[in-house]
Parts: sequence; C-alpha cells; structure tokens
Amino acid sequence: MLGLIATLALFTLHVQTGRAACECGYIDSQGHVWREALIANFTQPAGALAALQNDWYISNWDIPQGSNKVIRYTPNNVFQHNDALGIKVSGYSGSGPVSSGEVYTLRSDIQYGTFRMRAAVPSVPGVVFGFFTYISGTQEQDIEFLSSDTDYYQTVHYTNQPGLLNGDVDPDATKDVVVPGADFTAFGEHRIDWLPTASKYFYNQAQTATITKNVPTTSSRIILNVWSNGDSLFSKGPPTADSIATVQWVQLYFNSTSLAEPAFQTACANAGNIPKCII
Repeated sequence: MLGLIATLALFTLHVQTGRAACECGYIDSQGHVWREALIANFTQPAGALAALQNDWYISNWDIPQGSNKVIRYTPNNVFQHNDALGIKVSGYSGSGPVSSGEVYTLRSDIQYGTFRMRAAVPSVPGVVFGFFTYISGTQEQDIEFLSSDTDYYQTVHYTNQPGLLNGDVDPDATKDVVVPGADFTAFGEHRIDWLPTASKYFYNQAQTATITKNVPTTSSRIILNVWSNGDSLFSKGPPTADSIATVQWVQLYFNSTSLAEPAFQTACANAGNIPKCII
C-alpha cells in the first residue's frame, strides 16, 4: 500500500508540474524517449470525473451492431466508483440497446508511445473491457478482457486490427494470452508500447506478447470502454447485473504529429537541456 501511495503521489507531481518539468521528454525502461505526456489520476481528491475534464470525452451515442444488440454509450455509465473511475455495462433489462460506457482522448494526433492503465477488470459475465489505440478499423491495437472467458481473471486478448484473415482469426495479428497466477480482478498495470515496427504488450511490467503484423502507422486516439452487444461468439451477455471495470489511473507517454522533433529540441534547449523524466 505504501508503494501505491508513493506511486500515485508521483503521478500527481507530474500533473502539477506539467510540461515545464519535462521539456526534454520522458524516457522509459526500454530507452525510448517520448516527447509528451497525458496523465489522468482518477484517485485524486477532486474525483475521477474531474480528472477527465481537460483531456477526455465521455461517449454519448448509439452504435448499431447488425443482427446483434445496439451498443448505447451513455455518460451515466462513466462514474465515480470506489475512489476511482468506474466504466460499466448496466444490467440488461431484456430489450432495447445495451447501456455501456466509454471515454476517449480529445487528442487524435498521438503517434507512437507507451500507454498504461492501472485497472481491475469486470467480473460479471457478458462484457468486453477494452484499452486501445484507434483511428479506424485497420489502424487499431487492442487490449481486451472478456468477462465470459472461463479464466477471465487471467486471460487477455491482444489484437492489431484487422484480426481476421479470410474470415478466420489471424494468428499473426491476434494473441490470446493466459498469464499464470494473475488476478486481473485485482488492480494491475496493463500496457501497450506502440513502436514503428511492433506493438508490445505488458502486464505489471512483464512483456506478455509482441505483434509485428498490422502495426498502426496513423495518428490515433486512446480509448477505454466496457460494452456488450450479445454476440454469442465474443462479448456474450448482455450481463444480468452491472458489470464494472475500475480504473485508478491512465498514463500516456507519446509522440504526436503536432510536436515535431525540431520544435521539441528547441523547447528542450530553451529549458536548459534538463534531464529527461524517468518513467
């Protein structure tokens, strides 16, 4: 617990000091340098929804699903929950759209980076919990948890879309990973490293998969959602009771199409070439 408190305090420091403290960027454990950061600490005293205000949208629309049930993203399903951010699918009434929850970054200019969340997955069967980059159906890399999986508490699905090839699962673009001994219903860190030649996936700092096929090349948004459409082959459900993902924080360290390398280097020089912030 002490380690968690210290870590959250560090996140708060990053938010308070802003870019001025890290004008020369952020360096990760792999040696990659990222020019910008977007950090949301949902355990802050002001509350989880306040942490969304400046950098995130809350979705509010319907998404038809063909022969499956309509997904209805509603702001009511993104809420303060147990001193963190709750995103849920509401218990299904038996008819009509499935009330679901989603947040996504205002920025769509993110191109390469390391994207991390500390979360606990839903335990009520019948939903998908996703953390992913997205700009189109062929420029997308996913971390997804299916609460109807038999071992949902230690199974994670990684995909660089499109995940199908000639109608079948493409094993080079999709990795279904069981992490022995894991309990995703407890808080843990899930991470995507989006590099030019590979998408690397991690759980609690340990690398769990690498996908080199269909690596996105286009600037994107970051999305978190919990949804169900009743598809018997994927989400299943909808759930009979509220199915909630709980997120303590999201850390995004990245490059963007809005801050080119020369401008970044100039800003670093103007800041006195201070040391890079270690992440």
